[in-house]
Amino acid sequence: MPNTDVSLAMGEDAPTLPPPYTPAPPVPREPLDCWACAVLITTHNLLVGAANLGIFIVMCGGSLLPSAAMLLYGFLCHPRFRRPKETLCPASLTPVACVTLLVFGVVLVLPFLILGLAGYARIARGFQLSSCFLPYSRAMYRGSTAQRHPAKQGPTESKAWV
Repeated sequence: MPNTDVSLAMGEDAPTLPPPYTPAPPVPREPLDCWACAVLITTHNLLVGAANLGIFIVMCGGSLLPSAAMLLYGFLCHPRFRRPKETLCPASLTPVACVTLLVFGVVLVLPFLILGLAGYARIARGFQLSSCFLPYSRAMYRGSTAQRHPAKQGPTESKAWV
């Protein structure tokens, strides 16, 4: 005779878990409410994306400024590209110095870009910018994820016998 406990656990009539471990089924929103929520969530996600892009541009642009200045002065002050009455270039910038500025400007683009990306990654991780984006399931169903999945309670008191 087969064991009934095993057949129950493997069959369709398997016992369910107690209430803290079984999430409540999500309640769908009304169509107009769903549409309005989707517009709000889209606006929120676009604003968070614009903030991310702004931080990225400030960090990478700020780190690339020295390299961009070298390239700008290298091109503006080189005799081949210079206009006859350029007042921006000092007399000490010879053609060799301009070429040196161009070479160092190009060589330093990648290290400065890596520094900017590392700074952006640190800021994004510190502010947890990736968790600011809202999922679209919030527009379709009522209730937040915190209400559907209760947090685990920590042990109130524990004793260890060694």
